[in-house]
Amino acid sequence: MQHKNYEEQTVKEVAERVPEARRVLRAYHISASNAMPLDIAAAEASVTPDELLAVVEYKARRRARQAPAIREYATEEELVA
Repeated sequence: MQHKNYEEQTVKEVAERVPEARRVLRAYHISASNAMPLDIAAAEASVTPDELLAVVEYKARRRARQAPAIREYATEEELVA
């Protein structure tokens, strides 16, 4: 399987792969269902692909940080019950 970097992918591929991408694309007036390469769509929105992807990454990391923590271990009371 050949991996492409995000700049070589279409807008739709990025939107499907990164959950927060849809919100960022919408803010830049880029349709998430667009089959256009991301670098061309970014240029049409007057932003570089690196800037666009930096915002997507920032939003995704921020959302992940706000997600509730998952416990991996049970408490003693839960094991005894």
